[in-house]
Amino acid sequence: VEISGGRGKAVQEIEIKSPELWTLDLPALYTARTEVLSDGEPVDEYFTKFGVRSISYDRDGGFKLNGKRVQFKGVCMHHDLGPIGAAFNVSAARRQLEILKDMGVNAIRTSHNPPAPALLDLCDEMGILAQVEAFDEWKMVKCENGYNKLFDKWAKKDLEAMMRRDRNHPCIILWSVGNEEWGIEWKESGTRIAATMREYCHRFDPTRLMTVASSSGPAILIPADVAGYNYI
Repeated sequence: VEISGGRGKAVQEIEIKSPELWTLDLPALYTARTEVLSDGEPVDEYFTKFGVRSISYDRDGGFKLNGKRVQFKGVCMHHDLGPIGAAFNVSAARRQLEILKDMGVNAIRTSHNPPAPALLDLCDEMGILAQVEAFDEWKMVKCENGYNKLFDKWAKKDLEAMMRRDRNHPCIILWSVGNEEWGIEWKESGTRIAATMREYCHRFDPTRLMTVASSSGPAILIPADVAGYNYI
């Protein structure tokens, strides 16, 4: 692909013959190396890890990974690491995930903000499914200086940034766009915002479905691809 005269966009299609599929038991990963040349000389390169797998949902068969039904045995995982604090630590997170896997966990829901990329790297490597969540607040005030003050201006930009950053992770099987918006879950405004968030998700990543964590209000679940209930 050759681009001259400033900025440009390149689209390439690459065939992988007989790939080893990413599974929970054998999470096979590949690395794509992208090299940028200027006048035939390399000036930059980027390495992208990815996995090859298929996912699907239906009301009768549930969730399927590579065509085989997999039941979620998941936990909600906040970003902090207990007494270690909120700054991400790879060794501590790996130990945390190892303990969860020993318990029988095969899936996590990140909450309630974009996770550290290294956490998703660990899920890729360890064969753990991930539902990645973007927001804890839309327009409802949960704390005085919360994201509600930024939602109108930044929600679309932040959601796109998160999804474009993370969409190559094979572990991600669902995008969550919100958590317990109880102030508007029963209102038309909740339905409208959820529908807008779904449209954004489908635009930024047409390969995955979206959900929203509801605290029992039906309005925001109507537009969701996959219903997400808390406190059933």
